[in-house]
Amino acid sequence: MDAQQNAARYTGNGSTQEGTLPPSIYHPFKGTGVSGSLADAYNSAKIDYEQGEYQHTIDTLENKVLPINSPIQFDAYLLAALATANLDDSIEALNYLAQAGKLSSASYPDNQNKLKQTKASVLEYFGNWVEVVMLRMDLTYNLPLNDREENQTRLWMAVQNLTQNEIEELYKQQNPILNGWLNISSILRDQSLSIEQQINVFKKWQSENPSHPAAISPPQDFEIMSSVEKMAPKKIVLMLPMSGNLERASQAIVDGFFASFYNQKEARPQVSIVNVNEYQNITEALNAANEKQPDVIIGPLQKNNVAQISRLELPYPVIALNQLDFNQYTKNLYHFSLSAEDEIHELINFAKQEGATKAAILSTQDTWALKQSDEFRAAAVDENITITSNQSYANTPQGRQDAIQKLLLINESYARKRLVEQWTGVSVDSIARSREDLDYVFYVGKLNDAKQIRPLLDFYFADKIPMLASSTLNDSALDRSIKPGDIERILFTEAPALTPNSNVLDELPKNQNSNILRRLQALGADSYLLANKYQLFTLLPSTKISANTGIITMDKDGIFHKRPVIMTYQKGNLVYANSPEFFEKKENTEK
Repeated sequence: MDAQQNAARYTGNGSTQEGTLPPSIYHPFKGTGVSGSLADAYNSAKIDYEQGEYQHTIDTLENKVLPINSPIQFDAYLLAALATANLDDSIEALNYLAQAGKLSSASYPDNQNKLKQTKASVLEYFGNWVEVVMLRMDLTYNLPLNDREENQTRLWMAVQNLTQNEIEELYKQQNPILNGWLNISSILRDQSLSIEQQINVFKKWQSENPSHPAAISPPQDFEIMSSVEKMAPKKIVLMLPMSGNLERASQAIVDGFFASFYNQKEARPQVSIVNVNEYQNITEALNAANEKQPDVIIGPLQKNNVAQISRLELPYPVIALNQLDFNQYTKNLYHFSLSAEDEIHELINFAKQEGATKAAILSTQDTWALKQSDEFRAAAVDENITITSNQSYANTPQGRQDAIQKLLLINESYARKRLVEQWTGVSVDSIARSREDLDYVFYVGKLNDAKQIRPLLDFYFADKIPMLASSTLNDSALDRSIKPGDIERILFTEAPALTPNSNVLDELPKNQNSNILRRLQALGADSYLLANKYQLFTLLPSTKISANTGIITMDKDGIFHKRPVIMTYQKGNLVYANSPEFFEKKENTEK
């Protein structure tokens, strides 16, 4: 995945294609006193940017344009910021924007707009959606009429990317226009409403707020939902292993499905269940499901069964609850699962907001943990993350200590001390300290494992280095015997359904020993939502649904991705994590 594809993944915005600059960057310089050589250098940098040569763009601007005071300097800083963002350096991108803001030309109203538009684009890249919303709200009032449509589209995209917690915080600003955007987003987030009801609620809001920009020019989501007849299914088949080794997992999915099903007060479809284990093979089970002539099939769950149906002709849409290691588009086949890949990308993106791009990997030696550490390493290559160390450890006191010492280079510090003592023949009194080129540790293990690791990091003066983990860390309810301080500064992804403010799954039985089953309930609840709205994703690729597993999007291969929330423990309580609290602010000194 290259940098531009990475941006598209997190922004969910198909409007900025590779090789295309935001309109604010184009500027004619004839008659402005800009020399031909300076204009040529800037235009050369623009061409490099459009061709994806981001480092060349920066080099040209730094060497030939930015050092010279001229009318072109402001636009050059903006272009440098965009190029640097594509190189995954949020700190330097914001530094370029700050330099642009210091120029006297930045005070011109048009340039103020261009500065805010470029900053919004940079923050979209790194997924800082709250700030994007505020910038685009400000632009709503200041842009000329012909530029407002694109800004409104991207404002809506940003609002749809907000977590529910962020929406609730923005409501506190009591801004009527902003509240209008939040209100219509909440209509789509209301899982108790059918598609028809959502459209009717929006129309009612539209009639009550006729002057709001969203009432005058509604988001495409509502327009497409209104134009597609019978989007909601009348028949759904659940095709799952309801007996055998996966019975508990399947039952959790079914429980979540029906929680969402009964939460919808009207227009419920007919639902049938096909037990995969009652048939000789998945083909026979699929044939049994097809005989019911469903509008959509949910399942299968096992990866080998998903692989088999991916090679078959599918007369009815299938939302498989697993995905393959190598997926490709198959007509009528969609994938929705609890894979860690989306969670890893969200963690990396979360850290990048604060310029954190150097990570170490530390994992237990369980097979699943080693696989997840491999997934992080693969993602790090795509995301321009430097891996400083990759350690797995035996779950013993000595095993943990040895791994931490290697990860932090404490062992090298000890080795240097011993060498000095051998040379001098004198005992050296020194304290081994952690390496300083590390932004965070990606940790793979369970919470009971992590409570042994955090104190060790603190002991070796790495107390300011956060641990990041996927939801597999939060495997069960917090054990009261765990000391709160031993699990603080550990950040992990989580499904919104498991956060304190969620009540969608409250009526379902809770197993305090297994958050995994709770997530499968969330997966089942969201599979019902997707059965109702999968067509919307195909008709409007930028569609986002805020749901129980996260904010859901779909890629070109029919794979549903989820953006989870990031949580942490403070004083024994589960709370939302805020990136500036955990990463030391970096200053880029390379020039």
